[in-house]
Amino acid sequence: MRKINYNFFSNDIILVGGYFLLLSFGFISIYSSQSTDGYEFFSNQNESFKQLIWISICLLIFFAISILEYRFIFDLAIPLYFISILLLLLVLFFGQEVNNHTSWFNFFGIKFQPSEFSKFSTALLLAKVFDSYTIKLNKIKHLILTSLIFISPSIIILLQGDTGTALVYFSFFLVFLREGLSINYLLLFLSIAFIFVLGLILEIYFLYILITTIFLVYIGVSIKNLKKIINSSILFILAILVINGQDVILNNVLSKKQKQRVETLINPSVDPLGSGWNITQSKIAIGSGGFMGKGFLKGTQTGLNFVPIQSTDFIFSVIGEEFGFFGSSFFIIIYIIFLYRILILSENQKDRFARVFGYSIFSVYIFHFSVNVTMTLGLFPVIGIPLPFISYGGSSLLSFSLLLFLFLKLNSVKPSLLAR
Repeated sequence: MRKINYNFFSNDIILVGGYFLLLSFGFISIYSSQSTDGYEFFSNQNESFKQLIWISICLLIFFAISILEYRFIFDLAIPLYFISILLLLLVLFFGQEVNNHTSWFNFFGIKFQPSEFSKFSTALLLAKVFDSYTIKLNKIKHLILTSLIFISPSIIILLQGDTGTALVYFSFFLVFLREGLSINYLLLFLSIAFIFVLGLILEIYFLYILITTIFLVYIGVSIKNLKKIINSSILFILAILVINGQDVILNNVLSKKQKQRVETLINPSVDPLGSGWNITQSKIAIGSGGFMGKGFLKGTQTGLNFVPIQSTDFIFSVIGEEFGFFGSSFFIIIYIIFLYRILILSENQKDRFARVFGYSIFSVYIFHFSVNVTMTLGLFPVIGIPLPFISYGGSSLLSFSLLLFLFLKLNSVKPSLLAR
């Protein structure tokens, strides 16, 4: 009989304790969002009961990984990635449409979302590639080839109509920044995003004048530096392209529903009974919680189902209404400590595979956490991604848990044994 690795369970009490605490937050929030008159807990139609089953499955996997040989992680990276790509392609043709996304397989009433599993396999392959080869991200060839690892599933998921999940994969750029990618790429992306948002707020002609004025002033200051002039000219051209391409993106790339969500972010009152309804009701729910909240199962917005899809995309509004500012702050602090601990442990890894894998799961978690919470508060467009360990969903819970379990496994192994 294989000896159980007890060090796996105790290798970091903050991560293990944080995981179970977040699971508890998630379960009671889902339970509250489903608790109505005639409520039957032990029913396969009840989301909180089904979530409890998925939690039990995750705990079994947690135990199983503790007794498995750690080397299986390296060996499975490539086959799991290509299996996930195959599943993403198959779901395009044989998947079930849910919320306008053809992203689900339905096996005898059990739904499975391959895009959630693909996050796990993508993180695994990225870690293996960075560990197995001499990757220099300052070389365009290496940057393009490694980027294809997360861009490929993202494109397929975009074809499924799930823009939110497709965007999650670009969070892996945080891994690239840690492994040597120049921060200028991040600054370039943020600048483009900022200009795009400005284009939604300001008149296009005013934006032209603003960008041109900034460009000319910078040219004047840097008149003797040819390199700065060339770089600023490139940025100016990109800015003009972004401004002119905004209408193309809004009208031809985004769906009508997605366009409405972007417009609602700028002006929630533009369609208060349509695209603005979710955000408005979510903000009312959170605001009505006050400082200490209305109490467990006492939320009126939650109990009367005013917030649509509350157990998934807007689960944070349950916490805000029933536990108030105090409970929400406590939850956010716990989550930040959990994320920070992953970051610290990742940085302390002596093995590159473990470090890259740790940064990968940190990137995925922090993207989901920050976007979901700000989305619920009306500070980000509704793109429909879950809050890890909190939102209802078996596929997402299993994927997020697997990422953490494997990282705990790597963290429990002595660095000298990780050499392959």
